Amino acid sequence: MSAMMKEQRTGKGTPEMIRVRMPQKNKELEIPGPKRVMDILAAAGVRPTTVLVTQGKRLLTKDQHVEDGETVDIISVVSGG
Repeated sequence: MSAMMKEQRTGKGTPEMIRVRMPQKNKELEIPGPKRVMDILAAAGVRPTTVLVTQGKRLLTKDQHVEDGETVDIISVVSGG
C-alpha cells in the first residue's frame, strides 16, 4: 500500500475523499466531497441515464448527497432485446 493511500485511510496528511468504484470498467477514482450523486457522475464522465449508483446495498438517487470518506459504486445498466 502506498504512503498516500495509508494517509487517506488514517486521516493523516491528505483529506479523505469520496471513493468511486466502477467495477465493470475496472476503474476506481477519488473525488473531493461532499457531492450530490449527479455531480459525482459528471466528475466521472458518466451519463446518468446509463447507470445505477449504489452505496453498499442501497440504491442512491441522483440528488442524494455523498460525504467524504464514503464509497459508491457506479453500475452500468445493460438491456437488450
